[in-house]
Amino acid sequence: MEPAAFARLIKSTTDRLILGASGAALRALGIAAAGAADHLALELFARPRQGLRPIAPEAPGLAAHRFQVVAPKSRLAPPRRAAEASTLAVWDWGEGPTVLLVHGWNGNAAQLSPFVAPLVRAGYYVVAFDQPAHGSSPGRRATVPDFAEAVLAVGRRVGPVHAIVGHSLGGTAAALALGFGLEAERLVLLAPPADVPHFGRAFASGLGLSPARTAGFMAGLTREVGGDLDALDLRRLGPSMRSRLLVLHDRDDREVPFAHGADIAKAWPEAKLEALSGLGHRRLLRDPEVIAAATAFIQGRRWAAPARVRADRPRTAADSRF
Repeated sequence: MEPAAFARLIKSTTDRLILGASGAALRALGIAAAGAADHLALELFARPRQGLRPIAPEAPGLAAHRFQVVAPKSRLAPPRRAAEASTLAVWDWGEGPTVLLVHGWNGNAAQLSPFVAPLVRAGYYVVAFDQPAHGSSPGRRATVPDFAEAVLAVGRRVGPVHAIVGHSLGGTAAALALGFGLEAERLVLLAPPADVPHFGRAFASGLGLSPARTAGFMAGLTREVGGDLDALDLRRLGPSMRSRLLVLHDRDDREVPFAHGADIAKAWPEAKLEALSGLGHRRLLRDPEVIAAATAFIQGRRWAAPARVRADRPRTAADSRF
């Protein structure tokens, strides 16, 4: 199959058919043109789900102000992409110290809407945005470093930043943005992935790629993010971080294993882990007790462990430290 025909196949099918038909096409293409197959697998991996109607975040009784922020392409991107930039759709509410809300892959700012009103009532200026190629922000492809550059750009526009709440890969990006130079006193990570290779290999497995083509795809992914996937591993970055961290992660999360959040908290000098139960990967974004715990942590207050939460702290320090 020619690359152009394969690209049309990707564009014209549903997500389920993409994974099945694309996997078959990639396996066939890999026999005749390994390099083309590796490139197309990488393009598919870097393209979030398209075609969903953009949804603006909303908070009952609060009017949102919408504006734009331009984020440069990742400093880790290959030279051929280094000049590209992203125009981000951004919304804000309230007054006070700044709290950023950061969604994950195939998500949007609206997913974090339930956090807005509680944080505004607590006295914060709350900012949410759609990541590159997501929601109302234009584009067709993005990488985790692109996500991190977006967090950094928005944070610098609305800073100084007091706290960041990040879900899934948005949480990984928020931590990377701290490594890029953004400062925040507190960080809340909701079901955070610790590294990128885990998901790259899972993606290749889902497509049914051969070991050789999986290796080719992973090599391309490594080049795409600057030549060192380990540089995106939060377990390596954690020891150098100074922000106080709260990790909230469900033990039965089917998308991001609980061990990822636990390992991040273990590596972070000022961290607390709360092990959730029965909330999965996304329902925690709507859970009032999880939102209350995150808000209390951002305020520097003690909080009672929610009914859905089992305390599983990697540090023995008293709650007053947080």
